[in-house]
Amino acid sequence: MADHHRYVADPADPWRHTTTAMHAARTVLDSGDDAAAQGHLAALGDALYNIASATTGRHRAELRAAAMAFNRARRSATRADHQAATALRKAAKELAYASSEPGGLAIALLFATVHLARAAAKWHAQRGHEQQAAAAEEALRHLQAGYQQAATPVLADLARRAPRAATARRFEQDVRAALPDHADRILADPAWTALTTTLAHAETAGHNPRRLLAEVGTQRELDSAVHPAEVLNWRITAQPNRRTQAARMRSATSGTSAMSATPHPPATPVAMRPEERSRHR
Repeated sequence: MADHHRYVADPADPWRHTTTAMHAARTVLDSGDDAAAQGHLAALGDALYNIASATTGRHRAELRAAAMAFNRARRSATRADHQAATALRKAAKELAYASSEPGGLAIALLFATVHLARAAAKWHAQRGHEQQAAAAEEALRHLQAGYQQAATPVLADLARRAPRAATARRFEQDVRAALPDHADRILADPAWTALTTTLAHAETAGHNPRRLLAEVGTQRELDSAVHPAEVLNWRITAQPNRRTQAARMRSATSGTSAMSATPHPPATPVAMRPEERSRHR
């Protein structure tokens, strides 16, 4: 059957796409394009509600409070270029229909959201938007509290599952080679042990640890981060599983080949409602 071969997206994709869009929005706030920045801030307001709705756990209340607080920070006299924030809006809409909360990846998204909210408060303050800056600061406090509630047990669990000493030493060498200017701070960070577990997972998922560290270490926040290993941990967590991607591509390719070789009736679109199906008969 055609449905048997249909490509099924990774349930973690909405969380990963939203995290990527958050990082991109953070860059826009520093770009000098105020219209695009205002468009992203409006989109962030919507995204916060969707993140809270898709979240489980006791930190959900903090995320809801953050969304309500940020509602006052999403508008200003600055004209908004809503088209510029299409990627963030689209990702947030995907998240509204997410079927599950994928553990550490959800916290990686929350971590990115904390940094974007901080940047939003700074952006408004620099432009004299006092009420919006205060609202963004209030949202930031709730996001930080929610992040701590969610991240603390996960980081502790990662630390408990740290790889053997020889592997950790190899990762230490990778850090020193890839990020020599930050290596001492990374290795002294209490989150370093958790990061070794995340690096081991990334390696199993098909990544080269040294290359991955060099790639994610060039992004913002590392210079000023109080906990640089924690920053790297969530950036790496948000990376796709290359082995899973490759397997999914192979499955999709073989499925396409099988469908082209075997006659079959048209498939009903996955999201089609019953009343729509009746119109297509």
